[in-house]
Amino acid sequence: MAGHTLNIHFMKNILILALLFAGNTAFAQDYCKQVKKEVTENNTSFNYESPYKEDSLPLIRVVRNYSTNPEADFDNFSLIFAIPCEFSDLLVPGASGETEKEEQGVVIEFDDKTKLEDDITVTHNKKGDGTAMRVLYYPVNGDNIKQLTTKKIISFKLATAQSVVSPELATAIQKYVTCIRDVKKM
Repeated sequence: MAGHTLNIHFMKNILILALLFAGNTAFAQDYCKQVKKEVTENNTSFNYESPYKEDSLPLIRVVRNYSTNPEADFDNFSLIFAIPCEFSDLLVPGASGETEKEEQGVVIEFDDKTKLEDDITVTHNKKGDGTAMRVLYYPVNGDNIKQLTTKKIISFKLATAQSVVSPELATAIQKYVTCIRDVKKM
């Protein structure tokens, strides 16, 4: 009888461990499977894009498109950052009325407080409702790939506008950069 009770306790413990393991893996995400892939019919041009929602802010996307055609060789790998604003915030008074100001500069801050900075031009996408988006395409390359795949972005600044990045989004962006990097070695 003692052996039977021991077997029941042992089996209960095994069942509990199995349920805990199954529960933990249920929350694990395969970020690489979420990346959208498009290939041209002749299999020479490849486009990869991380998932995103226009209404989910801050907006950060990871995109890469490249060609294996030697006559049209390119490899464009970027993070796209966007921060919404009022279009009126992008205007400056001038002699002939208000004009859209020119902005530049990006600062990407990581969880270890290090930063990537560049003087890239910030573009403005005006919407019909009087709002706009500050948008910046940040090139991913051999100089910054290690930081983008080993550190998490906690905030970014486009010209004078700053946005904080949630821990969930920071993890996702880090994973998407890694997945998209691995489709074609740099």
